[in-house]
Amino acid sequence: MPLVPAVTELIVAELMYLEKQGATLPIEMLINSSGTTRQDGEILAFESEGIALTATMGFIKNPISTVNMGLAVGWSAAVLAFGKKGWRKSLPHSLAMIQQPRVSPTGQRQAIEVHIKWREVLNYKRELLRMLSIGTGWPVEKLDADMQRPLYMRPQDALAYNLIDEIIQPDMAKSAKAAAYWVKSGRAESEGRLEQWQEYLALQEQYALQDSFRKTVAQDLRESYREGAQRALAGTNLAARQQEGLKVLLPDKMLTEQDEVRLPFSREGVKVAALNAERYARRNVERHVKAGRVEVPERWRTEAAEMAAESSAKLAALQGDEMPKGEVDYEALIRAVDAMDASQFASTDMDALMARYTR
Repeated sequence: MPLVPAVTELIVAELMYLEKQGATLPIEMLINSSGTTRQDGEILAFESEGIALTATMGFIKNPISTVNMGLAVGWSAAVLAFGKKGWRKSLPHSLAMIQQPRVSPTGQRQAIEVHIKWREVLNYKRELLRMLSIGTGWPVEKLDADMQRPLYMRPQDALAYNLIDEIIQPDMAKSAKAAAYWVKSGRAESEGRLEQWQEYLALQEQYALQDSFRKTVAQDLRESYREGAQRALAGTNLAARQQEGLKVLLPDKMLTEQDEVRLPFSREGVKVAALNAERYARRNVERHVKAGRVEVPERWRTEAAEMAAESSAKLAALQGDEMPKGEVDYEALIRAVDAMDASQFASTDMDALMARYTR
């Protein structure tokens, strides 16, 4: 990964954080970077990114081990060499390369601007040579001569150049022990892979069954809600009048093929909702009126008194006679429910109660 500002800021922050966690704890840096350029030579960041990283490595107190995992070019090679002596390592097939700082094309600039840029790049080169001299122990003159052209180094060359201290070789004995343990534990390629695959298939089948069960239960609940609502409202004239009015307002998706309204609650829910609406609406209005929060217009009081007198006259006329078939005596039903306590209401058969006050 190139040393662009986002990467450098993250590494610097992590180094500072690890120092606060423990200044004596070792830190291992795994390097696979083309420096401040891409591998084709295109410039991606300023040389100051490498200076910030090496300066932070020298600032913190933790011993730092650097490992070249694949590529270390330019300032990445300086970071590799800047690790603690004896702790700088490289994998057998990695590559390191040191080169002069790269400069982006100047384009059309004035002579003074070119001179300023030249001095800036020269300062970056001096800082790079100083860091490499500290890491490798070679004098600045030799490093300057070697950097006139890109100097590529395989692990053996980097070891001779004092850029690293050790080439990591595979431990055959440890590999054999790991392979033996892998076979013994039943996780070998011939056995473990098959077991893992069977476990994966079993989990997938279990998840599929659970998902199918949830979908089936949800579908059954929806169908039972629709059927219950239709049965509860089918025999009342009030339900028919309400459905005719709702058909104009509701979207087509809420109407069935039989031109009925789908309601998302059960028959018991419809009955309880109707009772609660009648039971609490009057109480809420009376409570707000008594508290002085609202004021009932005189016209409403007159109309309410007239409606009450009219209802009393109708009830007196119908005393001893049957009510119209299919009508529910909601006032008597609400009075009966108001007279119940919580336990009686919970144990009441709503079907029988509705049938008792339906004619």
